[in-house]
Amino acid sequence: MYRQSGEGSCCADKGLRIRMRGEERRISAQHGRLGELFDRVLASLDTGRLHLVLSDFLLFSTAIEAHMVIEEEIYFPALHGLRNDVGTELLSLMEEHVRIRGELSRVQDCLNEENEVELRRTLDVLASLVDRHEKREEDLFARISEGPLSRFGHADFEDEC
Repeated sequence: MYRQSGEGSCCADKGLRIRMRGEERRISAQHGRLGELFDRVLASLDTGRLHLVLSDFLLFSTAIEAHMVIEEEIYFPALHGLRNDVGTELLSLMEEHVRIRGELSRVQDCLNEENEVELRRTLDVLASLVDRHEKREEDLFARISEGPLSRFGHADFEDEC
């Protein structure tokens, strides 16, 4: 049997909010793991053995690319569906993904050229970009999971639970 409009919506929103908070924790944990992989790249760089740096960088690069694809294809569309008022922020985050991919490519170029000085500079730029980006993502996720959730992408639904 179908419920009538408004019937049980408070409970549904509580469930959705719990799910959103779980996804927020999952994204944060993924960011933590990416940070560990990046630290591994830096530790390899300190050894001066560029073949180890390359190996660790490829692992990091593959992981962050997979993470960004999941965000672009699953999380960001879902967030936009819940709150169409965050579309501009989501677009900005996707534009940052393009910049991150550009820096990943520059790191790869430095490794191919065995240019350690430029490699260190480029890794610093990448680290700064990714740190800011992850903070923006996590802040947005927290705002959405704490603020009013909406039905069918309309941001004017009041959460009365």
